[in-house]
Amino acid sequence: CPLRIVASSMPTVQSKENAKSFWACIMADAIAGYLAGAAVSPIISAVDRGLAENASGKQALLPSFMNSMKAMIARPVTFLRSPQFFWIWLVYGSTYCAANTCQTVCDKQKRDVAFPKLMSTFVVNTTTCIAKDQAFAKMFGTKAAASVPAQSYAIWLTRDILSMGVFFTLPPIAGKKIAEVTGNERSGYYVAQFFCPLVFQTFLTPVHLLGYDVYNHPNNTIAQRIQFLGKDYWKNVGMRCVRQAPPWSIGTIGNVELRKYFTNKFT
Repeated sequence: CPLRIVASSMPTVQSKENAKSFWACIMADAIAGYLAGAAVSPIISAVDRGLAENASGKQALLPSFMNSMKAMIARPVTFLRSPQFFWIWLVYGSTYCAANTCQTVCDKQKRDVAFPKLMSTFVVNTTTCIAKDQAFAKMFGTKAAASVPAQSYAIWLTRDILSMGVFFTLPPIAGKKIAEVTGNERSGYYVAQFFCPLVFQTFLTPVHLLGYDVYNHPNNTIAQRIQFLGKDYWKNVGMRCVRQAPPWSIGTIGNVELRKYFTNKFT
């Protein structure tokens, strides 16, 4: 019966269309994520280099930061091809891409996205960020390149666990409280998303720098480490705030908007 043939072929056609739409969404997720990552990487790479060189004693924080900014302007193509840019782009492009693809998969499976997104971004961000910190410590340290000690990895892992909690878990909770004042849940979330990463830099910055100090000065005493972390404390916190604003407020919003744009284009 012709009608039976048509009816039996419809699920196959529909499943092919769904698969095509799914992979188009994944492509949109990847393009949006890596474009957003490229947009925030220049300023972040300048800050991270400054922090690494300041921690090793190779160069003061602000002069290092300004040198990177001058290099971006004077030789933009060379800068974009440099390891300094590549490592930061890898970290944030991959993290945004992980968040996007996790959202797409969970939407397709009709699952709650909160915990899967937290875990996927944590795993991707942590592995790429620790690899980046290892590379920066070797590139911008004052001693010959050496293996990074396990203590530094443990410290940076602690930093990333705390950071992902602050960046992904805390803002929705704090946003609801702020919404009680503003009267708008969306604006409450945006306020929380913008300020939580910055406020917590008062604690996360010393954790971040401690990993560099363990690498550069493995034999320092606890007193020497405390003295190191107290040196230029507010300057370092300020620089880390400058660093965190692009990826975790501006960058995340840009990533969401780019994802919407490319998803509409491709599907």
